[in-house]
Amino acid sequence: MPSQAVIPPPAQEKIVLSAVGDVMMHRSIQKAIAKNKNNYDLLFTKVAPYLGAADITFANLETPIDHKSAASGYPRFNARPALLTSLKKAGVDVVSVANNHVMDKGVKGLERTLENIAKAGIVYTGAGRTKKKAAEIAYVKSRGFRVAFLGYTYTSNRKLPPKKASAPGVNLLRMNSKRDLVRVVKHVKEARKSADLVVVSLHWGVEYKKNPTKWQKKAAVELVEAGADIILGHHPHVLQPVVRHRAKDGRQGVIAYSLGNFISSQNYGVSYKNRKHKRADRGDGIILTIGAVKKEGKVTLSSVAYLPIWSHREKIGKAPLYRPLVLEQEIARLKSLPKRSKEQEKALKLFAYRLKVINGRFSPKAKK
Repeated sequence: MPSQAVIPPPAQEKIVLSAVGDVMMHRSIQKAIAKNKNNYDLLFTKVAPYLGAADITFANLETPIDHKSAASGYPRFNARPALLTSLKKAGVDVVSVANNHVMDKGVKGLERTLENIAKAGIVYTGAGRTKKKAAEIAYVKSRGFRVAFLGYTYTSNRKLPPKKASAPGVNLLRMNSKRDLVRVVKHVKEARKSADLVVVSLHWGVEYKKNPTKWQKKAAVELVEAGADIILGHHPHVLQPVVRHRAKDGRQGVIAYSLGNFISSQNYGVSYKNRKHKRADRGDGIILTIGAVKKEGKVTLSSVAYLPIWSHREKIGKAPLYRPLVLEQEIARLKSLPKRSKEQEKALKLFAYRLKVINGRFSPKAKK
């Protein structure tokens, strides 16, 4: 009797994407980095292993990188190109430059920023050296997946480039603009045709508000229905909900309305004593991690998880520095110490409280 052939199961490819929120170079951070020999690596020491663990990691770069201008903080940001080197080393592969600070150093500053990002080996979306280039979809290939990235901002704090085609372009999705939304839907549909996953970065919403507007909810659903798999929101500088939406074609999209801050000092002065201060929420963030599988050509989002982070001020080298840390890891480290100082005890209480706050912001669906 002939033996029966064993038919192997269909091959299944997997990919993991991670995303963080706003990278802002506030004045206190710039000064601390300068005193520490412009070592931007220090900003990412405690989070780099988590960023690098993903196949593709995204961040919102909310500062120009103009090497011909001095480093500066709010209201007109600018950082040294070394920041890009450190972001890349930490595991960031893709950034959006479509945000309200995109024009902080003018047209030439934008051009030099895009040039420096490309030199650092990082993919960017949201703007381009010409209007046509800005409208192009950025693609990243990894583990057999072709991932499309698109980026848009609700506005710019400073004058946008001239309207002529040869001038740089910045992609806009203005709040409550039906015209802009129709155009973005068209871009998403175009990306859907040739990508396994479509990721849309949106700089939108109301600063410091914990929930999206009705228009944002409507726009997010329309974009998922058009073909977006993942929507990454930023600008409010506080965390907003992460939800899922099942499209009519059966895909289940993930909408992160705001990922919170990643690099910032907006929670300055917050300690355990004033842990409920309104600025405390501005120190919260997450590393959002999404898994996807591809089986017989069909892609499905297989997992959504988040890792709570906090922007903490601590003495590093020659100057105190605000930098993100992973709350669960830092809590475990402090608890493992045989003896803790008063400062460490205070930090432990603060971290435990912020972890509780962040976990309380999300539904069980976001933790799967």
